[in-house]
Amino acid sequence: MSNYCKAALLSAFMMMVACSDEPVSAPVFTVEKKPLVVTMQAFGEVEAAQAQRVMTPGRQPMTIEWLAPENSEVKKGDVIARFDGERIMMDSREEQLEMQMIEQDIAQSLAAQNKQVNEILSEQGFVSHEFDFVDRFAIDDVRVYSKLEIIETLQNRDFLQAKDTFLDWKEGSVVEQNASEMAVLDIKRDSHEVKYKRHQEALSQLQVYAPNDGLITYEKDRRGEKPSVGQTVFPGRPIAQIPNLDEMQATAYVLSRDAIGLVTGLPVAFSLDAFPQTPLTGYVKEVAGFPRSIERGSPVTYYEVVFAFDQQRPDLMKPGSKLSATITSQLKETALQIPLQALSHDLQASYVYVKTLTGWERRTVTTGDKNLFFVEITDGLIEGEEVALSPPEVSV
Repeated sequence: MSNYCKAALLSAFMMMVACSDEPVSAPVFTVEKKPLVVTMQAFGEVEAAQAQRVMTPGRQPMTIEWLAPENSEVKKGDVIARFDGERIMMDSREEQLEMQMIEQDIAQSLAAQNKQVNEILSEQGFVSHEFDFVDRFAIDDVRVYSKLEIIETLQNRDFLQAKDTFLDWKEGSVVEQNASEMAVLDIKRDSHEVKYKRHQEALSQLQVYAPNDGLITYEKDRRGEKPSVGQTVFPGRPIAQIPNLDEMQATAYVLSRDAIGLVTGLPVAFSLDAFPQTPLTGYVKEVAGFPRSIERGSPVTYYEVVFAFDQQRPDLMKPGSKLSATITSQLKETALQIPLQALSHDLQASYVYVKTLTGWERRTVTTGDKNLFFVEITDGLIEGEEVALSPPEVSV
């Protein structure tokens, strides 16, 4: 057969395929009703449901110098943490030095005031003597002194009166100015004294003692970090706890994108990382109101949940034991559902491709709840129909 004939036959075959109404083969899924279930993976660790918390003392940040080993037995009154007091002691000495300098400023201010007041009193004494002299030798008899001499005597007296008034004002001004300076210095001294007392109080609280007997564990901050030697902690932060080992629970984390239908009361199946062959069960006791990051600098967010255990296992459950869990959430007991990959979208609606006797039919559907793999169809499909798992190449 010539090449021309082969090309003609190939062209005719392609035209027949293009004009055919038969559906091109595509993987399909049979629509069915079944429970719509969501499973969520979680990780966390065991902790005590009740514990005596130990807080950071004082009223200023302090640096941890020493910590008792975690999970060690302690007795009431034992030292469980010690803070570095060198920086606090230096700050205390600086405040003490500032107070001493202010005391010197106060003494100098008082000395300057006394000097100025004494000078004014001396001048007032001199003016008083001049008054006596003028009064003693002042004669207003025109037969003895001329009118000009009498006027000069009266002017001298007026001058002395004005000078005496000025000296009274100057004395009051000096006292008032010194009182203002003293008030400012008193305020500065009181401020440094408050800081000094605060440092002294911190120095007296450099050691933290166990409030009761028990097993000591350290608490994580919001970043998931436990206190460590060299770390600076702020006052009021819980650094440790002495748990009640009779009742244990777990704190775990679920990826926010997986937390579909996460509510309290959901069943939990988990196992401790140290005992993976021992299945344990429980339920969700608490769910955080919003997700958050648990790793510094990471954009990934998690919901924090608390698990209660169906059975306490003191032989297995120790504070800090790591665990892996599966949370099961049943959104619907019966739901008509299809895989998420079978659902397509455009600006108007969601649609699927339904297999019919004559080909593929594009059909608009209404969706409901969904999990990570399936979506509920509330309108547009009936049980038993077949939908394409991916958009077919040919549709009618």
